[in-house]
Amino acid sequence: MKHKILVVLLFSFVLVNLPLFPFPLSINIRSFDHKGFTRIVFEGDEVFEYKYNASQVGIELRLSRKAAVKKQIEVFRRSQLLDRVVHHVERGSTPDTDISIFQVHLKTDFNIGRHFVLEQPFRVVFDLVKAPAKPKKQVNVQLKDTRTTKKKEEEKPPEQTEEQEEPPDSQTYPQPQSREEKKPSLINTICIDPGHGGSDLGAVGRQKITEKVITLKVGLKLKRLIESKLGLYVVMTREKDEEVSLNSRVSKANNQKAQLFVSIHVNSSFRKVARGPETYYVSLKATDQEAFQLSQKENSSFKEELDKLATDADDELKLILWNMAQTEYIKESSKLADFIQAELNILMDTANRGVKQAPFRVLMRAAMPAILVEVAFISNYSEEKKLLDNSFLDKIASALYVGISKYIYYHNTLYQ
Repeated sequence: MKHKILVVLLFSFVLVNLPLFPFPLSINIRSFDHKGFTRIVFEGDEVFEYKYNASQVGIELRLSRKAAVKKQIEVFRRSQLLDRVVHHVERGSTPDTDISIFQVHLKTDFNIGRHFVLEQPFRVVFDLVKAPAKPKKQVNVQLKDTRTTKKKEEEKPPEQTEEQEEPPDSQTYPQPQSREEKKPSLINTICIDPGHGGSDLGAVGRQKITEKVITLKVGLKLKRLIESKLGLYVVMTREKDEEVSLNSRVSKANNQKAQLFVSIHVNSSFRKVARGPETYYVSLKATDQEAFQLSQKENSSFKEELDKLATDADDELKLILWNMAQTEYIKESSKLADFIQAELNILMDTANRGVKQAPFRVLMRAAMPAILVEVAFISNYSEEKKLLDNSFLDKIASALYVGISKYIYYHNTLYQ
């Protein structure tokens, strides 16, 4: 009997003193170098709260609870910036108040280019960039006159300290550079524009499937791929079936400082045999008459007042296009269109219809590389049938994602 009582008391003691989280949070740490920045990821097997502080030495990540590390924390010998990560537990007044601290040590001065959180699984991500070199302090060596009086010493202005010369830390990248040294910044924000919406159905197939539905489905799938695989911020011009004016779409991209603008559409033609994807970037003069007619159809959404988009367009439109048509945007838009068109050609197994130019109003005023992609012809029976298949829409989103990824890699190499 005494033995049973002892067991019950011991069991009660264990229950009372169990920590709030009996099984510690498990953290997996990984890192990899990109062109121009290094990414370190703290992945938890469940959601956790945290705070972080950055110093000259590195980053200190403080979790709200105790955590175990899945793998041995290694020294990052091959990393551009990372040296090592040290983990220790800070004891609280009770076991359930223990917290974990991760100290990320860097090989050189750094800035946090970007910091964000991803879900499923829960990940805390830091993109780190090398800090710009400190300006060298110029030292003038002069012979000191030992007869200098104390009064003169007091009148001498204090020398500027190294701290005063050091430029302030920046929390965004790239670092500020002079106009002559300006380089393209790393891409971290993309705007996806699902065409049409609300009362604007867009093109309608023989089976009553509408362009606005397809473009939204593909846009949301593409958003998830970019966020989960690239960890970039995605701006959507619409995330539900609603009307958004053409001007509002590009304004949203500009306001959110997006670095890419991808407008998704579905094509239609009176020629039922027409098939395959087409990708466009903006130009005052269309590549051909068919491209011009398509732009007129897309520009007529919501009955906006239109200018005659031809060689005799008015001065205002020419000015708008001139502002857009800076060499860097035209060149970059063309490159992005090439990458996406190539991936869609493989998916659709069609002859290349080519990258084209047309005066699409939704692409005008875009302060970034901007393209419009017609993923397939809803007027073609076989392609309409594919567009009804959700798994095929997954493939379209994947092709767009691959094309965008290839462009980002190409673009980010220019940052080096």
